Amino acid sequence: MKVSRSYASLIGALVVILGVLLFIVLRRGTSQRETLGPIERMAQVPTGDSLHPLRIAVVMEPGLFEIDEKGEISGSLPAVADRLLTGISYIWVPVSEKSLGTDLLREKRVDILATQQASTDLSESSDLLTTDPISSSHYALMSLQDSLSWGDVLSGPSPVEVYYSAEDREVRLILQNLHDISYTAIRPCEIDLPPLEMMLEMVKGKIYFAVVKHNLAKEMAERFPQIRVVTDISLEAPQVWLIRSDAESLRDTLNQRIRKTDTTEQ
Repeated sequence: MKVSRSYASLIGALVVILGVLLFIVLRRGTSQRETLGPIERMAQVPTGDSLHPLRIAVVMEPGLFEIDEKGEISGSLPAVADRLLTGISYIWVPVSEKSLGTDLLREKRVDILATQQASTDLSESSDLLTTDPISSSHYALMSLQDSLSWGDVLSGPSPVEVYYSAEDREVRLILQNLHDISYTAIRPCEIDLPPLEMMLEMVKGKIYFAVVKHNLAKEMAERFPQIRVVTDISLEAPQVWLIRSDAESLRDTLNQRIRKTDTTEQ
């Protein structure tokens, strides 16, 4: 019986020791986890290209930001993001209206609100940071060579189809703006061809008006005398993006990229 009690005492002592060690280990693990802080703090964005995935709020609007049935994203704002955020991971956060996006910025739940807000209209966002003005991509209106006045044709009583490539979907918004301002005859027509192939259709006389990037328009007009550059067109005003009030390093990074793309884009 004495031997059994000794063993029992030994086992009891070992259990106590193991319990104390387990408590110490668990307490240390909990303490280390607590030093990490909330998830939002862990996701802060440093300068340079080593950015964590940015959270970009955006308003769902035709021509600006669209998601099709296959989940593919298109519009003028994703095109600007592709240009400015090369090599940087980011996540879109679609919202139904701009005020929700600014609320998310103020709550620091997103980093950027991508907008087409003009740099002259910032009264409601004075507490947020803004990028430098972002120049719109420039396009040119093309037509077949003839003696007709394009202005008279596009503002006349008869509808006129103006074609653009499915790869340049932001053109639809530009054409809609032109229609609303004064050229009421414009009927935007998306064609499922790359811009170059669409222009070759114009060279064949199958398309009368089309819109393409300015550099392609200039090149095609020089090579084919039967078509001409009518006028340059673009989104009306440079846009600015809104940024969290505490993300100055992110603003500086974006502004560096804006200045770089503005000087290198043709």
